Amino acid sequence: MKNLPILVLLLALAGYAQADVASDLAEGVSMDVIVQNALAEDVTLEEIVAQVIAADATLTAAVVTAAVASSPAQAAAITTAAVASAPTQAAAITTAAVAAAPAQADAIQTAASAAESASETDTQTASNTDTSTDADATDAADATDATGATDQAGSSESSDASGGGSITDDVAAANPELDDDETIASGS
Repeated sequence: MKNLPILVLLLALAGYAQADVASDLAEGVSMDVIVQNALAEDVTLEEIVAQVIAADATLTAAVVTAAVASSPAQAAAITTAAVASAPTQAAAITTAAVAAAPAQADAIQTAASAAESASETDTQTASNTDTSTDADATDAADATDATGATDQAGSSESSDASGGGSITDDVAAANPELDDDETIASGS
């Protein structure tokens, strides 16, 4: 009986260790425990950082600090993953990483700068792609409008010929060999 509480505690901890990042966040588990639980599940530090930031970007500095503290040698890779996940927070990410591993400051700053540049390049490429796509769509719409205007002009002639205008005008337009002096008889 003395071992029952210990057994219950061990079972609870075993089940708890199987928790994923999202459920740990939902339960309000500390960031250090979230990182350790995910590492126990063979999730890389870069993946942990990306998952936490995707779930709650306000926890970016906290997850970077915990991840770098758990493995200072991987500080540059963790920083790169964090900046890729939250490029607008690059300065805060760099500060948190350097605070957790000051000996890695140069590597962290280099990684953050490279990741931020890559993110800016990706953003510019996406923006340029979007702009050209929008321009192509606008050009296609303009071409359709021009074709539609031609079709409408042709349609208006067709509608006149099919009874929209006077029959005399229609026959005269269709038979240019008739002189203006000739009377075109029409029935009702």
